[in-house]
Amino acid sequence: MRRIGIIGSGKVGCSAAAFLLTEADEIVLYDIIPKLPVGEALDLQNAAEALGLNVEVKGTNDISLLHGLDVVVVTAGFGRTPGMSRMDLLNKNLPIIEGIAKEYSSERDCGTVFIIVTNPVDVLTYVFWRRSGVARHRVAGLSGVLDSSRLKTIMRMSRGLRISGPCSFVLGEHGENMVILRDRIREEYGLSDTDLDLVLSETVKAAAEIISMKGATVHGPGASIARMVKAVLSDSREVLPASAVLNGEYRIRNVCLGVPVEIGRSGFKIVQEKLSENEESMLRKAAENISKVLEQIGYGEQKQ
Repeated sequence: MRRIGIIGSGKVGCSAAAFLLTEADEIVLYDIIPKLPVGEALDLQNAAEALGLNVEVKGTNDISLLHGLDVVVVTAGFGRTPGMSRMDLLNKNLPIIEGIAKEYSSERDCGTVFIIVTNPVDVLTYVFWRRSGVARHRVAGLSGVLDSSRLKTIMRMSRGLRISGPCSFVLGEHGENMVILRDRIREEYGLSDTDLDLVLSETVKAAAEIISMKGATVHGPGASIARMVKAVLSDSREVLPASAVLNGEYRIRNVCLGVPVEIGRSGFKIVQEKLSENEESMLRKAAENISKVLEQIGYGEQKQ
């Protein structure tokens, strides 16, 4: 049985569920809003039947029904509106993630793999890990898969280049301090420093551009969640970028940050790619920014 739970049955959660209809035996949608997850589940069940799929989609206002599943995806919380940064959502979304983490704190040794989507994702993935107490290899945040898709879109649409593999990975913060692998892109595709500066700027601003036009990003995040979940359920050991809890990898500790991870049934194993001095410097800068925010909200470095 491949069983998935999605906490938050808003647009992104439902988009992810739609992409996952072919991958799961059971999908459970949870939300605090009465009737909403039940209605969304019925709509998705209709879609599954139309496609001839043998998946069962359920909706509930009882979060206890999302215990013991293979994967739980957390999309609950407020989304960005035009003019907002991801970090602007921190005060609103922090108590939501703390509450969900508390719900799972009694299951520290469970086999569930958690994918956090709620923004600011690097900060809140770390908060979820600290508050829940689940093993760090079972928690990661959606970041690099989505950011990499945006980088690929920019390279394809504005420069006619289709990039793939590790050079397409976007690391660092899912925010202002994203890290593109400049040296690899330069070497493989011949872009100048000016071009790379522009590509990075466009990647950072990609979500805000979509939000300004349609109010929210939906299908990009939904598909990116689905790709991570599929890698877990299939135990593919695919290496993708995600926001993971660092404990000395890349000489960084006590933050969640976008790095390459090997994804499988047991969760997320950090892969230490060789980075250039410039790329390492940018990664440390992103870590410092996240560390400062964690310190401000009481989740700073734990003293031994």
